[in-house]
Amino acid sequence: MQDIKSICVVQGINEVEVINNPTSYPLIGKGAQGAVFRISSDKCVKIYGKPERARKEGEVLKVAQKSSIIPRLYEVGPNYIIMEYIEGPTLFQYLQSGGVLSENIIKEILFVLNEMKRLKFTRLDADMRHIIVTKQEQLKVIDNYNSYRTIQPRPKLLFNGFKILGILPLFLEKLKKMDPESFMDWKDL
Repeated sequence: MQDIKSICVVQGINEVEVINNPTSYPLIGKGAQGAVFRISSDKCVKIYGKPERARKEGEVLKVAQKSSIIPRLYEVGPNYIIMEYIEGPTLFQYLQSGGVLSENIIKEILFVLNEMKRLKFTRLDADMRHIIVTKQEQLKVIDNYNSYRTIQPRPKLLFNGFKILGILPLFLEKLKKMDPESFMDWKDL
C-alpha cells in the first residue's frame, strides 16, 4: 500500500481541499470533514482536514461496528480512517436515476433510522448523499461524524431529499400503510 500519510488535505470554508496526492489512489469524494480515496477494491481512506475529526468519527465507527448499516472500520490514524469501501450509488443518485421507491427500499430506510436509534445516535437522520444503496438494495450510512454531536430526533435531511426529488408525497403514502406510527410522527416535517 502506498503511503497514505503523504496525502495532504486542509480544511476549506465549506469542504476540505486536497493539496497534495502523490499516490495513485483516486479521490472518490470530499466534504466538510475530509476527502475519501479508494485504496483497494474493498477499502478506502478518509483523510481529515482537522485531525481531531478523524478521532471523533473513528469513535462513532468503533461503537457501531456490529451494525450492518455502518462500514467496517480497519484503522484510525492521526488524521485518517481506513474503512470498508461500499460500492453503489447514493440514495439520492439511485432515486434520481430511476431507482424505485419500493417497499424494500422503504423498509431499509426504516431499518436505518431504527438502527440509529438503537445505537443511541443523537442524530436520527442522514442526508441522502450519505446513504449508499448496495447491489442487494441494502442501505449503508457513511459520514458518521455528527452521529453523536448533532441532535436531530427526526429525519429532516432525508425528507428534504425526498422533497427535492418530488417523491415526498409518495413516500408518505407508502409510509402510512407500512408504519402508521412513524407516519404520524413525521408527516409534518
